[in-house]
Amino acid sequence: MNVLTINVGSSSLKCSLIETADGHTHASSHTDWASEPTRYTFTSTESPAVLSEVGWSDVKPAIGRVAADLRVNTNEVIAAVAHRVVHGGTRFTQPVLVTAEVEDALHELTPLAPLHNPSCLEGIVAAREVFPNLPHVAVFDTAFHSTLAPEAYTYAIPQAWSDEWGLRRFGFHGLSHAYCSQRAAQILDRPSLGLRVVIAHLGHGASLAAIRDGKSIDTTMGFTPLEGLMMATRSGSVDPGLLCHLLRENRFSANQLDHALNRESGLIGVSGVSSDMRTVLQAAEAGNERAKLAIAIYVHRLRQGIGAMAATLGGLDALIFTGGVGQHSATIRAAACARLAFLGLELDPIANAAVTSDMDVSTTGTKGRILVIESNEELMLARECERVFN
Repeated sequence: MNVLTINVGSSSLKCSLIETADGHTHASSHTDWASEPTRYTFTSTESPAVLSEVGWSDVKPAIGRVAADLRVNTNEVIAAVAHRVVHGGTRFTQPVLVTAEVEDALHELTPLAPLHNPSCLEGIVAAREVFPNLPHVAVFDTAFHSTLAPEAYTYAIPQAWSDEWGLRRFGFHGLSHAYCSQRAAQILDRPSLGLRVVIAHLGHGASLAAIRDGKSIDTTMGFTPLEGLMMATRSGSVDPGLLCHLLRENRFSANQLDHALNRESGLIGVSGVSSDMRTVLQAAEAGNERAKLAIAIYVHRLRQGIGAMAATLGGLDALIFTGGVGQHSATIRAAACARLAFLGLELDPIANAAVTSDMDVSTTGTKGRILVIESNEELMLARECERVFN
């Protein structure tokens, strides 16, 4: 089944045409509004890559261009369109065929993910106009964590708040965590049943997940993607009393505080240098003290989280690094693993320095394995879409 995946971010659009049976990507495109001017790239197995500077300011013309390029550069027939939706709340825990009623429900969920769901909806509306005769399926990043037990998803707040306002932990990066848990079982040549893994998805956003038997048992992100680890521009978990203090003292409005915690904290907030881990590492190596502190906090929180996830699982068989930082930063992997020998994890420095995707970088004979996996959210998106029709 050929599925066109659509992944709309706050400043980008990624599309891929994927055959679900073998995972082959026939074509892919990337539109980046963060650059000036907007850049568009398209590649396919039947034509050379194309890089264009375009004047688009929204999703619809970008999806229209993707449709045109697919018609010209591939002979593949698209069976369905799959949309990644960041937040499905408690209502959507499985992929669902998009209807007018589903669109209305997604609009109602916007307050749960105001930075993410509006752009996802924009992509759905645009794609249904461009591909009116194809079925469209919404796949939810929160769905993988719907297996969390009440003790993992319930906040210790007045029960009426949880019941009346739906305040609970949801978890995110579900497509990435799901893919990596499956891929880890393949690499380790073990069935998912009985396998205990901790996945560190470290990118612009960062989260940990504890996976047992292929199911999510715990994760660090919560009601929003702000909870948990220190990230590129997000603070991660902060004492709620500190936030109440800032509001009580009229230091910020609620909206200003939200912006600061999501956009001006994390690596950029502490280092004052950059939100890009590579740049912060370079500054730290050059002696910048704030950059050194930012790295130290990042690694400290990461180690803490890994230990907590392992405790939830009662031990672990493998620790997995993925995402831009997790996959490409040997320095962060080495620092994170430096004090994890008690979990049976020992990093091979040579393998770690020379890593390519989907590798075991632990020393020979250690009880726990350390894997570096290149996540494939698009493939998971396509295969989750396929489930709707089976």
